[in-house]
Amino acid sequence: MSERTADERTGVDRELPPERGLASQWVGLLFAPAVFFLHLQFAYAIVEWSCRHDNSFWIHASGVASVVLAAIGTLVAWRVWRREGGDDPGEGHGISPRARFLGVAGLGLGALLTLILVAQWVAAFVVSPCE
Repeated sequence: MSERTADERTGVDRELPPERGLASQWVGLLFAPAVFFLHLQFAYAIVEWSCRHDNSFWIHASGVASVVLAAIGTLVAWRVWRREGGDDPGEGHGISPRARFLGVAGLGLGALLTLILVAQWVAAFVVSPCE
């Protein structure tokens, strides 16, 4: 089943493939939090090994990968929001307001978590794994 939405610039109805519409909305909303959770788990698990081997490469590699992946999730949310017009979600009903809401929510959450991941990665330069 595919979703239909009206293009606000032209007023023409267009059909969104289900994998492009709904899936991208949820990916934009949930990808950055999932990356944040996985980074947190991996960073805690790798600290002991990094201290024992005096090697913080994997801590920095996971930091870079997490920031890039969370930024990609935020970019997906931004594209969902822009595709639906880039306006305030408002209180309307239907596909477009829902997509705008999920896009804006994913954009805000993704941006916040990306900044937190950057802060955690910068802290890895200052604090040794053995501290």
